[in-house]
Amino acid sequence: MSSSIYRTRNFYLRCMAAIYVSAFSSFYLQIRGLYGPNGVLPSHARVNFHDKRPLFDKLWENPTLLHLAPAFGLTVSYCMELLALTGIILSFLGLVYQKVCNLLTFLALWILYLSLYKVGQTFMYFQWDIMLLESGFITIIVAPIIYSKKTSTTPKDQISFWLVKWLLFRLMFASGVVKLTSKCPTWWGLSALPLHFESQCIPTPFAWYLYELPIWFHKLSVVATYVIEIMLPFLFFMPARKLRLIGCYGQILLQVAIIASGNYNFFNLLTITFCMSLMDDRHLSDSQKPAKSSRIENIFTGISVALLIYFTVLWFGIDFGKNVPVDSEIKFSVQEFETALKWAVPASIAIGVTSFVITACSSLYDLVRSKSSLLMYLLNVIQFIVYFAIAFFLFGISLVPYSTLDRTTQASLPTFFSRWHTQSNQFHLTSSYGLFRSMTGVDGRPEVILEGATHLEGPYTEIPFKYKPGQIERACQFVAPHQPRLDWQMWFAALGTYHQNPWLVSLVYRILTNQTEVIHLLDSNIYNEFEEDWPPKYIKGSLYSYKYTFTPDHSVKGNWWKRTRVSDYLPTFSANHEPLIKYLENLKIIGTPEIPLTNNLLASFLDKIWEICSSTEPHIFIWGLLLSAFVVTRLS
Repeated sequence: MSSSIYRTRNFYLRCMAAIYVSAFSSFYLQIRGLYGPNGVLPSHARVNFHDKRPLFDKLWENPTLLHLAPAFGLTVSYCMELLALTGIILSFLGLVYQKVCNLLTFLALWILYLSLYKVGQTFMYFQWDIMLLESGFITIIVAPIIYSKKTSTTPKDQISFWLVKWLLFRLMFASGVVKLTSKCPTWWGLSALPLHFESQCIPTPFAWYLYELPIWFHKLSVVATYVIEIMLPFLFFMPARKLRLIGCYGQILLQVAIIASGNYNFFNLLTITFCMSLMDDRHLSDSQKPAKSSRIENIFTGISVALLIYFTVLWFGIDFGKNVPVDSEIKFSVQEFETALKWAVPASIAIGVTSFVITACSSLYDLVRSKSSLLMYLLNVIQFIVYFAIAFFLFGISLVPYSTLDRTTQASLPTFFSRWHTQSNQFHLTSSYGLFRSMTGVDGRPEVILEGATHLEGPYTEIPFKYKPGQIERACQFVAPHQPRLDWQMWFAALGTYHQNPWLVSLVYRILTNQTEVIHLLDSNIYNEFEEDWPPKYIKGSLYSYKYTFTPDHSVKGNWWKRTRVSDYLPTFSANHEPLIKYLENLKIIGTPEIPLTNNLLASFLDKIWEICSSTEPHIFIWGLLLSAFVVTRLS
């Protein structure tokens, strides 16, 4: 008989509600600056209101509730605010009240986030947004149809919760593998971490101190990353409960370390939430006495841990050297790893299939042994069949993006899995993952610095952003679980050219025309920097190389950064620059008419709500909501 996961499932649902609170809140506070009619990438051009096809056909092709904006009498950006606010309220209620954590609530949350994602454009093209959509859909079937205080696991719970475990496995294993398949010399040389701390999008202040740690520690930390991401995920499917918990806490340790060093919004908290799938009620509940493990389980666990340590030492050359406390280097070649991967990917799929079948059989066994009325028994049988079919579908289509790790394995998949994946792709039910594939900033992190002036010949003053590195004396702050999407895209822009980032040209135009919604996304000290010369009449961009400062005693004295100008990045633009205006018109960023606003009362209400919410820093606003929910939960 399978272990009870009733309390574990409920805890997972509350955690998912907290993730949705963070995601919707962070996005809501940026809608006007990013997607409003005067925003960086206006959203109204992304929805075709001239399409006369039936609503169902439009929703199937482009599944977003923003098709209904005219029915509410709202513009697209106002409707986005309405959807985001609805998501905040629903997820907050789910975080506070367990009864709200049901199938309908999470279905609504998934539809709302999908609706926003479909018009999010480049500012939502992140793995964690897609990962939230996939996990959000899985959570729909994890959640009970109707909340019940009956503390027992239903037959469908084990199957639906298993999908969370499979998602966690795919995420971690792929994230580890792509670091090596990318053939990035820093990952192969175990020297990636100092570059990561320095060149990640928005580092925390603690990243500076981690950067200063000795090289041997950085190399050993990369080895630990490989072990946690590539080796430990296979423990998720082990029959020994202790091994699953070792795998679980290994992942949590890694995510906590990432949280300490970098601002990755809700991603790390979401990954930790997935780790709930490796636990059970016996592990989470204080009231239950820990059950004694069998002698066979203890022996199996001990042998497995010993083998894990042995192969870690063997493959990564762990040696207690004379010059450094611990020395390490990769002992296998690229070709050997690629050969091993050709075995590992199909083997992992086979393990997944076996685990899925065992979980389904265990659930079916529990169903057969359950003591209930005939009517309830029939309902449970129907529920089991429906949820098994859904789980099989989701597992099958997930193999398509996952198997991209090995093309031979992908080619051998049943063709109907690929067909299902293609037919449902617009709903983003699954995706491929692989974080930190290769290191950028080997010669320093590239940064685009915008500068404005009243006169063409200058002097030019730097335009400060809220969160990304800019002024060398300022450290980046802790802002998670908020994701400042404009600052994040500035990091990506520095890796290419402005021709590859038309949104950046739009940003410059919006600053030149002093659009307050966009200015709100920048540093609030911007007016002090320019004094009476705001807004600037001319803006240009330069590419800089940033490096952390270094002191012998590893303490910050003066500046956090040192920077060197590399080259021009953006030509000088003015608000009346005709080629600039024509360029933005061709991209439908300006000059595209918005649908008329007819519901002025609701629009005024949304204006007032936004005015209240935006008066607080986004990360403080989000933490305020989360802490408020915690207090209400404890008092109720």
